[in-house]
Amino acid sequence: MIIHKVAHFAVAAALMTVVGLSFPATAESRGQTADPIIFIQKLANQAINVLSTQNGSLKEREDQFRDLLRDDFAMDKIGRFVAGGFWRKMSEEQRSTYQKLFSEWVLKTYSARLGGYSGEQFKVIKKSSAGKRDVIVHTRIQQNAGNAFNANWRVRKLDDRYKIIDIYVEGVSMAVTQRSEFDAILRKHGIDGLISQLRNRLSKLSTAS
Repeated sequence: MIIHKVAHFAVAAALMTVVGLSFPATAESRGQTADPIIFIQKLANQAINVLSTQNGSLKEREDQFRDLLRDDFAMDKIGRFVAGGFWRKMSEEQRSTYQKLFSEWVLKTYSARLGGYSGEQFKVIKKSSAGKRDVIVHTRIQQNAGNAFNANWRVRKLDDRYKIIDIYVEGVSMAVTQRSEFDAILRKHGIDGLISQLRNRLSKLSTAS
């Protein structure tokens, strides 16, 4: 399952131990950023603050991290994309229910791995254009065991601010892979079947917590 495969990466990348990345606290970096690299760096700094605090319980820190991801991931667009052609077949009620469950499932999966961070080093390599609207921020993660892998963020400016719309791990798209998994579920079990599976996954995450 792609979300589980990339969840630890997403946390590690979001934490960004500012190796090779140090930007001054300019007015731009404190407010709406004009550069996607600074946007990703700002997300890193906020995530580090959440993890490093000794105040509150693990659940409270997970809740804070989930809110952080909710603000910076374009969950509605990701959810619609991974539903594929079945999106057009959904009723308004099904769309609303699906989007809510999908968003919560992704965010809980990511935030539940807060404790998995173990000092990975993160470095931005470059940024490049992707189509007319998107930018890819190319990064590399160095793990403590010596393994390293490429992990890239696809970002788009929506309503005057950048949002993450996909993550690529060694060239594999989270959104495309998730879409493939959901397509198999939708073809076999239908829209209500997918919604039911998302409810079950959320329930299991809550039980595990």
